[in-house]
Amino acid sequence: MTDSPRDSARGERFWDGYFRSLKPLEVEEPIDVWVHRPPAYVLARLLVPVKPISPNVVTLCSIALGCGAGVAIFSGWRWHLPLAGFLIFSSAVFDCADGQLARLRKSSSAFGRMLDGMADLVVSSVVVGGGAWLVLRKFQHPTWLFGVALVLTVLTILTGSFHTTMYDHFKNVFLRMTHPSYREGEDLDDAEARYRGQRGSQSAVIRITWRVYFFYMRSQENYSSKFDPYAKRLLKEFPEFSAQHAAIYRKYAGSAMRTWRRYFGFGSLVFGLAVSIGFDVTEYYLLFRLVLLNAVFYGHLRPAQRLASQRAYEEMGNSG
Repeated sequence: MTDSPRDSARGERFWDGYFRSLKPLEVEEPIDVWVHRPPAYVLARLLVPVKPISPNVVTLCSIALGCGAGVAIFSGWRWHLPLAGFLIFSSAVFDCADGQLARLRKSSSAFGRMLDGMADLVVSSVVVGGGAWLVLRKFQHPTWLFGVALVLTVLTILTGSFHTTMYDHFKNVFLRMTHPSYREGEDLDDAEARYRGQRGSQSAVIRITWRVYFFYMRSQENYSSKFDPYAKRLLKEFPEFSAQHAAIYRKYAGSAMRTWRRYFGFGSLVFGLAVSIGFDVTEYYLLFRLVLLNAVFYGHLRPAQRLASQRAYEEMGNSG
């Protein structure tokens, strides 16, 4: 049975609109493009005419779903882990939908991006903490085994935070260098100046959001300078967009970005936790991240990113 012309046209319009709602595919995580964002786009399309529901409200829903997943993880209900996995997945869908809704309405804002970053930090803290508890609960005895599990779990959490933080940083760098219309991310001193200008009219919730945002930015700035000393520290120090510079940066950094977006983004982390927690096999997922992903991260991606930055900036400097 073949689709009617109307159905084909409707499907084409849907997918055309969907891909327009995304960031450039060069930096989008495949797990988001094909799993999280399609239902997020449907949700965003439904919410476009519902003006009282802003993208920030959708972000708060993502936080609530993530916290609900944490409650489910620590509860004793029947099927509490499959429920937690579903809530984690739903949180990721809402996390994608807020940005898509903002792009559909053309209403993106600095505070919205800041709140979205806070949502990622809150949800990942709750869900990763819950996953760690599930693992440690399985290895309580003997004591030495618990100690080993605790050390390995903490190492996985720390290095996992490096993965997502550095992906976010180099994604913003890649967008600035290769796409003239994308200027996501900001420098810490610019954010602090924006905070001082708005401080008198801020509610308690907004002040808390700022504190979380500053903590994230300082951590990102400190680690990125160690991860890639050849990259410029401040985003505003990057050269103005030019097609020539974009081609140079893409030539050297494109391969590294493909690795970043496939394995080290927030979407990949959350999807892996949703599945592994839902099936109560979180220890295998954490071991995969600790051993295999860290081997790629430190053994391949860090030297590849450093070399890409060094060569790209050298050639851009020589080209004028």
